[in-house]
Order: sequence, then structure tokens, then C-alpha cells
Amino acid sequence: MIQPSSTSINIIGAGRVATHLATCFHQLGYKVPSVFSRTESSAQRLAQQVGAMACTDLAALPVADIYILSVADAALASLLPTLQAVATNALVLHTAGSMPLSLLSERFPNCGVIYPMQTFSHGRALNYREIPLFIEANNAQALTQLTALAHSVSDRVYELDSEARKMLHLSAVFACNFANHCYTIADEILRKINLDYTILLPLIQETTAKLADLSPREAQTGPAVRNDQNVIQRHLNLLADTPSLQAIYSQLSSSIHHFATASAQPLSTKNETNPSAPMINYDLTKIKALAFDVDGVLSDNNVLLLSDGKNPNRTANIKDGYALQLAVKSGLEIAIITGGRSPEVGLRYAGLGIDHVFMGVSVKIEKFREWLADNQLAADEVLYMGDDIPDYEVMKACGCPCCPIDAAEEIKQIALYVSPKCGGHGCVRDVVEQVLRAQGKWMSDAQAFGW
Repeated sequence: MIQPSSTSINIIGAGRVATHLATCFHQLGYKVPSVFSRTESSAQRLAQQVGAMACTDLAALPVADIYILSVADAALASLLPTLQAVATNALVLHTAGSMPLSLLSERFPNCGVIYPMQTFSHGRALNYREIPLFIEANNAQALTQLTALAHSVSDRVYELDSEARKMLHLSAVFACNFANHCYTIADEILRKINLDYTILLPLIQETTAKLADLSPREAQTGPAVRNDQNVIQRHLNLLADTPSLQAIYSQLSSSIHHFATASAQPLSTKNETNPSAPMINYDLTKIKALAFDVDGVLSDNNVLLLSDGKNPNRTANIKDGYALQLAVKSGLEIAIITGGRSPEVGLRYAGLGIDHVFMGVSVKIEKFREWLADNQLAADEVLYMGDDIPDYEVMKACGCPCCPIDAAEEIKQIALYVSPKCGGHGCVRDVVEQVLRAQGKWMSDAQAFGW
């Protein structure tokens, strides 16, 4: 057992976490001799709350049994050389979720981590008995002392090593920080119609409360779960003046639908290297053909103008090229429809085995329909990826319209799927790979391992 009245704790830091911990220890009867901060006003503010001495010189800290570092991750390492000369025989702890114990164990014989998994705000009281504390120590003696300290604060104490704690911290960022950012976005939207965000509190509270009875996956509701494209497109249209929010909405919707359907999909449809990647909300097993624009899709949005005034130079993505030649080998029809006339473009894609490379096309919808008829294809069997207004009519006509993340806003509004990749930087590989995975043709035989 640890005796608070005979145990002293120096607090290094004066931010939100440090303030809550110092206040908690003070209330429990621990001695808090000193509070350190590089900013005198911050040190004074917290020191006055807990009856401590304010300190801005780490080397001048009074002796204590325990030193707790609760500072920004970036500042943590810079404080350790000075602290090493001060806290020679004490227990030294840090509170960071993402920083390893080894940062301390290289310098201090008795050290550990006490990570409180909670969100802290100034002036907001918390029930510390309910806050999960995750602890780790570098030896048995330190662990015994740290365990007693943690149990004096909380009823929920767990031992967790540094690698596992990193993943816990990542999970907490999604569950807390990202969720709160979504509340901020919702607040901004409501301000446009003069409503206060508190109108959402019953919804937010029920969303959280039902997680006591349901898993997050089971509790998920909304248009993305049921793939209600009518609602999704209307929402994207409302966000037309804020492309960054459109991108967030599209990414979240794709991720939600992916998680909702993942358990029902064959293993081959999942991206095993990145299972949380956005997915195309379309039955890709019925896709028989894919067609692509060049500028802004197969190449980026820039061309190199030559001094002779002839055809400008373009770039081509190697991974896009690999995916296209594999799609051809797998039996999919591939077409390139571009207004450009550079012979190098035709040579590049003919070299990948693509028979239908249409150059100098001024009205793409006409060539698209002609290609469908010549190859006996139905529009809903075709995925088309474009990026700008000349692609608009084809996007509206095909079954599965897609675009890169840097496409024109008018194109994003009608796209069924917005790739997280930019034009010329892997967006074609993204959609081709998803189609091949859905059809069980991705790395399915020896032809995948060559060109």
C-alpha cells in the first residue's frame, strides 16, 4: 500500500492532463512539492491550485518520491537529460499514450508509464475512479509502486506494454478526437441555418449509450450502411462549396459501407494490405469493361510544354500500367478515350495490350456509345473514370462512374466513387485492383507475377 500523506509527487507540465493529475493527487492527500512549466504563468496557475511551488528551472526542482512528466510528446525527450541529474533514485513516469517506456528506461533505474485514457478539458470535473489507467514499468519494484499509485486513483488499472499502448492510443484518437471533429463539422453546418449544436445532444447521447449493449458495427446506422446513393449524392451536393468536407463525407461513407458489408463479402474482394481503404459501392462482379480518360486520370494535371510547340509531354504511373495490363490478361475490355493526340500516349497503352485507344475525341459520349455497341456491352457493365467536364456525359451514362480525388467538383458530385488517389498517382490502379479483387482475379495465377 502507498501512503499518500508520506509520498511526494513533482508534476512536470501544466497542461490539461497535468492539471487534472496534480489536482487529483492533491485531493487524495499526496504532497505536491512543485509544478514545473517553461512558462511561469502556467506554472503559477497550477501551483496555486495544489499548494505547490511554481518552478521554471527543471534543475531546481525539490526532491520528491515520484516525478510525473505530462508534457507534449515533442518536448518529452528534451527534458530528460536535466531531470536525470535531479531524480536519481525516484520513480519517474510519463503519461503519453504514444511514447515508449524505453525513452525513460535508458536514463532512469526506476521508471514507468501511467496513461490515463480520457479526454481532459480545463475546468471540467471528472470521476477519476472510472478513468482507465494503463501502466507499464521497467522492473518489479517500480511496477509494485506504480500499481499502488494507480489503484489509489482509479478502480480500472491495466498493465499494457508500449507497443500495445500505441494501438490503444490510435484507437482513442478515432473514438474521441475524430468523433469530436465530426461534432465540430456538424456544428458548422447547423450554424448556416441558425441552429445551436445542442439540438444534436440527444442524438449524440443515444449513439454513445447504445454502445453498452451493441458493438459499434451493430450500432451503425445511416445512408452509407444501406448504400443509399440518392441520399449520399444529395448530401455531397449540399457540400459543393466545401470540397474538403465532400472528401471527408465520401471517405467516411465508403469506410462505413465497407465495414457493414465486409463480413458478407468473399475474401477476395477485400484489400488485405489496407482493409480500411475506401471501397467502390457497386457490384463489381458484373463489370466487364473499364474506360479511362488520360489527362488528369492516367496522367496528372500537368503537361510539359516543349519549345518546338508540338505535342506536350505527359507522365504515366507504373502501378497504373501494371494493373491495366493485368486487367487485359484477365479478360476485361479496356478503353482509353482522350481528346489528346500525342502519339506517345497511343504507343504507351497499346504496349500494355489495350486495343481500344481512342485519340483526338472531341465528344466522348459519342465514342463511348460506339464502343459499347461494337463490343456488345451494357452501360451498367462498364466502369468509367474521368476528371473534368468533357467526361461528364460519359460519367452519367456508365454504370459505375469514378474519379480521382482531385477531379473537378462537378465530376465528384456525380461519381459513385471518389478515389483517395490523385490523377496520375494511382487512381487507376485503385479501381482496377478493386474490380479484379471482387472477381477473384487479383494475384489468382502466374500471370499476375509478370508483365
